[in-house]
Amino acid sequence: MHGDHSTHAGILDALPPKTRAEVVKNARTRSYAAGDVLVKEGDGAMYLFIIDSGHARIERAGTGTVGRFGPGDFFGELALIDETNRTATVTAEDDLVCHLIPAWEFRALLEAHPAMAIPMLHKLIARLHG
Repeated sequence: MHGDHSTHAGILDALPPKTRAEVVKNARTRSYAAGDVLVKEGDGAMYLFIIDSGHARIERAGTGTVGRFGPGDFFGELALIDETNRTATVTAEDDLVCHLIPAWEFRALLEAHPAMAIPMLHKLIARLHG
């Protein structure tokens, strides 16, 4: 954890500060090296990922690279909401640190704090428009 800077801008901003601090404290923090695969297209989903530092590449079968994630970005929410498999492969491009929020906790947060869905919708729309 590198302090409470813009790391969680967006998805956790709708939470009350105390709840947000608790979520960050309980999140599992993982480090990845360049080339490590964070999620693989078609796999089951267990976590929401929030990038603390570093960059990752998003790839889809038959399409190749479709985008990049950087600090403050999040991914994995779709598979957690509708309980489907991952829709893309995400690979670290450089040293990457992520906070992982388990599916059950993410769903509970969304139910308790529906305003969390607003930044998710904005990101989703932006991704759809490429």
